[in-house]
Amino acid sequence: MKSAELSLGDMLDRIESADGPGPVLFVLTLPVLLPLPPGVSMVLALPLLLVAPQIVFGRREVWLPKALMRRMIKRPALVKLIRRVLPPLERVEKVVRPRLRFLTGRFGASIVGIACTLIALVLVLPIPFANLVPALAMGAFSIGLTRKDGLFVLAGYGLIAVAVGMIALGIHGITLGVNQLGHLL
Repeated sequence: MKSAELSLGDMLDRIESADGPGPVLFVLTLPVLLPLPPGVSMVLALPLLLVAPQIVFGRREVWLPKALMRRMIKRPALVKLIRRVLPPLERVEKVVRPRLRFLTGRFGASIVGIACTLIALVLVLPIPFANLVPALAMGAFSIGLTRKDGLFVLAGYGLIAVAVGMIALGIHGITLGVNQLGHLL
């Protein structure tokens, strides 16, 4: 009989492969993509902040603290997540293929690692409604690294540009609102 829970360490051991940290990055990004109450995605993004810098330094095997590796995940929640993610992932698998490999080689992967580290920093900040696009960028980067598809890496960079634009517009809107409020008072 299968256990009702699975440790994060067991799960990562099963998905970590010769593809390096890409699959681990992808799995850790999935929960951040879910619409969750404010603050929850901040906590879920913390492991990304540990994994992403390891890409910069070219680590093939991901290191996480033992306390995090022992963290238990309820199997029904994991199954539900996989069922939600599988259909779009199957569509992605039809178009992903090795191309623009210089973007996923040693140097390209290091640059992606820097971008993913910055994204992870954004994801752990309490910025309302600003997590979806950076999380999608993280997903694009992880697929690109895993499948050596530079086009997905480029898509990740494009999504970062969109996220920066959205955050800048949000900050600008808040600034305008505060200024207008100041004039009213």
